[in-house]
Amino acid sequence: MTTRTPGAQLSEQVRAMAEAARLAPSVHNTQPWRLRALADGLAVHEDVDRALPVLDPRGRLRTISCGAAVLNAVVALAAAGSTPRVEILPEGPDSTLLAVVRAGPAHPPSVDDLADAAAVPRRRTHRRVHSPEPVDSDVLGDLERSVAREGARLTVVDRPTRRAVARLLARAVQTQAANGELVGEIDAWIRHWGSGEEPVDGIPVGSLGTAPYPVDSLVQEQTDTGVVRAEEVEEVLDTSTLVAISTSGDRRRDWLVAGMALERLLLRATGAGLVATFADQATQDPRTRQELAEVLDVLGFPQVVLRLGHPLVDVPPTPRRPLEELLT
Repeated sequence: MTTRTPGAQLSEQVRAMAEAARLAPSVHNTQPWRLRALADGLAVHEDVDRALPVLDPRGRLRTISCGAAVLNAVVALAAAGSTPRVEILPEGPDSTLLAVVRAGPAHPPSVDDLADAAAVPRRRTHRRVHSPEPVDSDVLGDLERSVAREGARLTVVDRPTRRAVARLLARAVQTQAANGELVGEIDAWIRHWGSGEEPVDGIPVGSLGTAPYPVDSLVQEQTDTGVVRAEEVEEVLDTSTLVAISTSGDRRRDWLVAGMALERLLLRATGAGLVATFADQATQDPRTRQELAEVLDVLGFPQVVLRLGHPLVDVPPTPRRPLEELLT
């Protein structure tokens, strides 16, 4: 059995995997993972103490976030010249151990391996307006293949379908805005720079959109009520390419697959000069999520909805917990 390597004695390869994993995106930057260093790789555990029980009662978003961390470890390992070997839920679906990534045979990194690794520290979640410049069809084709490579499906939403998605999003944010407990849970993860000790998690105010939760990323004007018209949402969606990641099932393994596919897409998009804005409100309510599957005409389960586009402004990186705090 592979044993743990003490943090102070991490190999250069394992340290690179852990550093990449900690830079993964997560729901409201909760960073809900713990990392365990192995002699030949990295184990990724979920950290249930960083849960969002109101927004994410099943832990679906938390598991998707951890899947993104797993993918980053895979990317770092491939770039270091090893063939990644990934075990999903090696101790079963009820364990906190979500995945183990181990080094297989040596293999020279490909151009894509190196490009994905270079994109890890550059990737940002973008909550601001996009340029109207369309996403190139060749890039979209690469993103579809990248998502399929991880076992999920990418749907590029056409304009008539965007109208229906806009209606679902508008309804979903109104439901969320009316839930004081939910809004309070998210407010607890908003970080104000200069208000004391420098934050290591959560969303800095400077990274937020121009409208408050839960309508941020969907409209560009301030609103205090959370009530938006579907036409307003549709106008913003029309400035981007709207895509959805779906899986055939809806269990923890599927959520991990969705997270890995999401991060692969985000890294490829970053390498192509694109930014991504999450538009996930309709997936966070079971009622609108089921309707979203019907609107998108997917046989499985929509896991993530994103706006892809070219940025008009840069956004700062979100804070990260130090590696020593993550290693168990």
